[in-house]
Amino acid sequence: MNNSENLTASVRKPRLFRWALWWGLGIVVACLAILLGYAIANPESANELSGPLMNQVYAMIYQFGIWPIMLYIGLLGPIVEELSFRLWGNGKPWTGIVSLVLMALWSLNVGWWLPLLVVACGVTILMVFRDDKTKRLFALMLLSSVIFAVAHLGNYDGNKFIVIVGVVHKLGFGLVASYLVINHNLLWSMGFHALNNGILAIPLGLAFGQLGNSAVTIENGYFQLEVRPVLVHNDSICEENRFFFDTDTNYYFGSTASFAEQALYYEAGQKGIVPNSDTVKFVTERGYPNCSFQLIYKTQPYNHHALLVAMEKTGLIDIDTTYDSDSHTTVLNIKSTYDPLPKGD
Repeated sequence: MNNSENLTASVRKPRLFRWALWWGLGIVVACLAILLGYAIANPESANELSGPLMNQVYAMIYQFGIWPIMLYIGLLGPIVEELSFRLWGNGKPWTGIVSLVLMALWSLNVGWWLPLLVVACGVTILMVFRDDKTKRLFALMLLSSVIFAVAHLGNYDGNKFIVIVGVVHKLGFGLVASYLVINHNLLWSMGFHALNNGILAIPLGLAFGQLGNSAVTIENGYFQLEVRPVLVHNDSICEENRFFFDTDTNYYFGSTASFAEQALYYEAGQKGIVPNSDTVKFVTERGYPNCSFQLIYKTQPYNHHALLVAMEKTGLIDIDTTYDSDSHTTVLNIKSTYDPLPKGD
């Protein structure tokens, strides 16, 4: 075979599992269309579609900041996941073994049984098809795509429809990424993964970036209150809190529930009730998002009751009053209901 024939053969090199590319893309597009249609038909389903994943993302943003997490989602995450789930794509035995170990580690968040199943299936594939590279790649493609889908179960809530569609979407994604790594290299699958995640990460990062500029302002004849969400937790801010110490202007940092709890404490004191006694017990639900508060009172004496009523009407807090018959106490449950976070699917 001469040089021209060698060149022609290399150009015409068949692509393995071309069906995986088109079926995978079809599955991804179909699942996204189904989720979009479901969201349009059920506007209240935003939390079902994005709740668990968005909670994870926001919890990380709250600890580390916006752009480090966006960098991980859009770039570092795809690199790590592709190394873990698609390293076997070059067909070498050692990469197959390393992939099995990494996939087993990812499977731990589902249950102890899944890593054992991954290792058992993977070892069987490597041994049975050790002399047939094509069949070995085909079996590893199916295994890694299934494990990739199952490992992302935590991104969805308990709604069976959302879980099924979400898992099928990840399965289709795994097929496309597997085709790319088998027929090209790992950089192609990383690029595809980064493009997919970047579609979410870039607008999400921009939306989170605008939160610091957003604020809720309540103003009436008694007071003016500005509530501004704070994305990154800072313990030093908590130490600077000042609240109701005979000052017209007060600054505070924390959740809307913890802020309201202090107002409730002072309201009870004005009524001659000692908080946390046999008469009143405070139970506060705390959590992110934490906010900075600037409270300016316009009249004296300070009307703490008006503050609580306004916060509840504005949707910053929810107060539920229950009676505990065992301890004969009135239990006031304060819950933060202010949610400035962007929603996404």
